[in-house]
Amino acid sequence: MSRINFITRTAWRDSRKNRGRLFLFISSIILGIAALVAINSFNYNLKRDIDRQAATLLGADLIISSRAAIPENFIDLIDSLPGEQASAQELLSMAYFPELDESVFVNIKAVSGEFPFYGELKTEPEKSMGVYRGSRTALVSESLMSQLDLQIGDQINLGETSFEIGAILLSDYGGNMASTFAPSVYIDGNYLDETKLVQPGSLINYKFYQKIPREFDVDEWTDTYSAEIRAAGVQAETVMDRKEALKEAFGGLNYFLNLVALVSLLLGCLGVASSVLIYVKSKIPSIAIFRCLGMKGQDAFMVYFAQIVTLGLLGTIIGAALGIGIQIMLPLVLSDFLPFDIQLGISWRALWEGLIIGFVITTLFALIPLVSIRNISPLRTLRASFSGDQRKIDPWQIGLYLIIVLFLFIFLWFLTEGVQSALLFTLSLVGSFAILYGVSRS
Repeated sequence: MSRINFITRTAWRDSRKNRGRLFLFISSIILGIAALVAINSFNYNLKRDIDRQAATLLGADLIISSRAAIPENFIDLIDSLPGEQASAQELLSMAYFPELDESVFVNIKAVSGEFPFYGELKTEPEKSMGVYRGSRTALVSESLMSQLDLQIGDQINLGETSFEIGAILLSDYGGNMASTFAPSVYIDGNYLDETKLVQPGSLINYKFYQKIPREFDVDEWTDTYSAEIRAAGVQAETVMDRKEALKEAFGGLNYFLNLVALVSLLLGCLGVASSVLIYVKSKIPSIAIFRCLGMKGQDAFMVYFAQIVTLGLLGTIIGAALGIGIQIMLPLVLSDFLPFDIQLGISWRALWEGLIIGFVITTLFALIPLVSIRNISPLRTLRASFSGDQRKIDPWQIGLYLIIVLFLFIFLWFLTEGVQSALLFTLSLVGSFAILYGVSRS
């Protein structure tokens, strides 16, 4: 215990005149850890909200869709399902605005029933998503309203029928290709025939929406009737299917952000190693004096190791706290690319991962220049140019390099969930650092 107390007191006293110099060391850690925690926290919140909002994004428990009229025998199969049902016919057509004498290509959605069953269409005025039901009223996309400077109450002609714009559609369901280049217009399905837009050869997308009771396993139903689904030429999508599709769609984004966080952390660790190297070189005279007073090389190493570990832990904690704050900004920056709102919250998993991973890898990088302290000779007090304590190859440093590479591989394996991807990225990082090292030595 006396040895530990001596090392602790010596480390504290020695650091009093150098704390300002060590600020660079702390700042390198803070930025790297902040990026890691912020991005991982965003990723975990994104996955959580996908699980929680999948039904809301789908609007129903089951969607049956087809680009051709659904056979009657399959409609009977759909009707046998328990729960509420709604349907829609979607088609592309021209909409005419008599007040402006303008025609625009639109995506008409003629909905019959109380769809959506989960969530709601965002409208202006609020709570106006059902304004089109049971009347010749249309719900018109915000982009179209802004493009033509339309107002609520204006007329929109679809085929041979005139509708009044009842509300502005701020968000929409579905993700078909038509929605990307043609603004949506919702009308009641009972009035579609009046428009005379449905003619032989018309390209119509038919959809059936089903709200299923919780005790009914809709995924098991789709598996049971998979042959009938294929025979009818329809597509069936459940909440579970939507979850998997969203996770796959955002999987690439998650991997990319994670790798960005890792690279940010590695750059911070390079700053850590550089700062510690400069600090150790400035402390060589003090270390040599300690050695002259009888301190062992291992004890001298522990004095400065205690300083760096303490600062590393402090920097990791500050960086993790900053990362949580930055995470609040990420959903706002990416809101235009996300089909749903991210619920802000602290991801304790990301926080602990950032603290542990950041502290370990920071300590490993800091140890590379620190281990040379063991070999500093007392003769340094007399001859500053003495080089007898400088080994050409230090097995401790080689071991540290190998541990760092192994740690990076394991961490990347954890992030990408693939051995090949982790190995490829690890080798790429090692190759990049080798090139940088070669350039610096030339």
